[in-house]
Parts: sequence; C-alpha cells; structure tokens
Amino acid sequence: MMSSENNVPTLGQHTYVRMTIASLWENLPLVLLAGFVFSLLCIPAVLLFFLGLFLPALIVSALTIAPACAALLALEGDVVRGVKTNIGTMFRVLPRYWTRSVGLGLVVCFPLAVALLTLPMLSLPQVPLVVWLGLGADALGLLILAALYLHAFPLLVLHDLSVGTALRNAMVLASRRMGNTLGLLGMGILFAFASAYVSPALLFILPAVWGVFIVNNCRMVVEEELASG
Repeated sequence: MMSSENNVPTLGQHTYVRMTIASLWENLPLVLLAGFVFSLLCIPAVLLFFLGLFLPALIVSALTIAPACAALLALEGDVVRGVKTNIGTMFRVLPRYWTRSVGLGLVVCFPLAVALLTLPMLSLPQVPLVVWLGLGADALGLLILAALYLHAFPLLVLHDLSVGTALRNAMVLASRRMGNTLGLLGMGILFAFASAYVSPALLFILPAVWGVFIVNNCRMVVEEELASG
C-alpha cells in the first residue's frame, strides 16, 4: 500500500515487516546503543536474581526494568516515526514515564511472586493437585499479562496514557489483533531461546530489536482501529 504523497509506503499489514526492518536498519547504531543502555539499567535486578534474592529482584525489576522498557520504546517510537532523536531521549523520558511504567511493572509482580513461592512445593514427594492448578492459573495469568504488555507499554509512551487507560486499550488491541499479539509473543520467545542457547550477549541486542517491532505494531494497529471506527 502506498500513500498518495511522494509514493511513501503506508504502514499496514502488508508493509509492516518491510517498513520495520527498514527503520531498524537505517537506525541500527542508535538502536543497538539503546539496547546496551537498556541492558545496563537491568543489571541491578539481574544481579539480585542470580544471587537468589528473587522477591527483592521482582521489586527492583518494577523500579528499573519497567522504566527502562518505557524509555527504550519511547526512543524507538521516534525512530520508526522518523523523528530526529538520540540516546539522550532515553534519559530525558525516564522521569516522565517512571511512575506509570513502575505501576505497570508492579502489576506483574504479584503473579510472579506467587509462582516463586509455589515452585518449591514441586519438590514434595506428592504434589497436591491444588498446587498444579495454582501454577497453571498463574502461568495463564502471566501469559495474558505478557500479551497485554506488548500493547500497554508502547501505548503508554506513544500516546502518553495513564496506566489504567493503557491496560484497557491493550485488552482491546490484544483481543482484536490476536495474530499480531501471538506473532510478537512468538518473536520474544524465539529471542529468549536464542539468548539462552546461542549466546547471552544477544541480550544486549535482541530486546532493542524486538522493541522496534513492538512499537511499530502498536502504531499500525491503533491506526487501523481508528480507521475502522
């Protein structure tokens, strides 16, 4: 699909991948630098996790990783929209989105904490059925939250929404655009396996690459929803 002005492609289902890859390639040094900064901001939570301090790691994740996600997507939002930007954007928007992104991060802390407290019960000689049911429900809840976050975080930074509004709109987009949501989830899972089994160094690169697809998907589905009325 092409726009009438200057033959510029219009972001849509048929051009989404091509246009996203083009934006990524044209701004690759900046995106990679943003990914490195994002990884640095994640270090405190990661260190706590590897030290076995899982519950403190969850709280620190909400305070650092969630805002880092918002800052990364804000910069990448400028990238895909062709807005002049630089790495300083991440640091400038951190105070602006910190409180709201922490709010989003805290939402997932409860099911993760429940899972961490329940997992040791799997070592019992006989695991009660209620434990399996609880873990199953927890896993389902985390999957739903992951799907919502794929839309809520970019909505937060692209449209400057409140936490509640971002989550409500994310529910609408995730349910109506199931194919897009599953595609992004699949990409995230693939990148996670690549980081685990190919090289942990990919953690400095792949989150930023994934973020470009996430933020451009948000732009596309919002425009399509508005166009459809």
